[in-house]
Amino acid sequence: MNIKEITAKIMNEIDVATQNVNEDILIKVFSTIHNANRIFFHANGRSLLTIKYFAQRLMHQGYRVFIVGDIATPAIKSGDALVMVSACGEEPNLIAAAQTIKEIGDIKLILVTANESSTLAKQADVVVKLNTPIPGSPEDTSIQPIGAQFEQAVLYVMDVGMSHYFMDRLGITLTPGENPLHANLQ
Repeated sequence: MNIKEITAKIMNEIDVATQNVNEDILIKVFSTIHNANRIFFHANGRSLLTIKYFAQRLMHQGYRVFIVGDIATPAIKSGDALVMVSACGEEPNLIAAAQTIKEIGDIKLILVTANESSTLAKQADVVVKLNTPIPGSPEDTSIQPIGAQFEQAVLYVMDVGMSHYFMDRLGITLTPGENPLHANLQ
């Protein structure tokens, strides 16, 4: 198979992975984030990289966002929201974080996952189920490296789709070079 054929196959996998995401749930994600005081993002490995795209776009739109684990991230408090990304929904550190916010109280948990029956999904207020197999499971027949199909679905649904929805819904236009929130230190 040549590179163009591989790319076409991968694009088809992404298309399948992003189809049938529940639109009402995505609108609930918008509402939950928009109504939160601050938005925190948490994930492991490459999943963390994918959700950082969305976090940055929200920051450019004026939201106060923080990445769990960054040195300048403050304590999460009541009225905030936590967005987690976990394909399997069973990572111990993410489950511990979900427990922490439940103990604090009045913090909404949004989970983006491939496993809507996971421990994290049972604790979440909003569950975005992506149409991918759990990476490494027998159903995972992707030609891509383990987890890539899920991670790309996160990028397309959360970063591209949700960011565009936020902008449309809020009447935001971000012209390159004209956004005062865009990084200006080199």
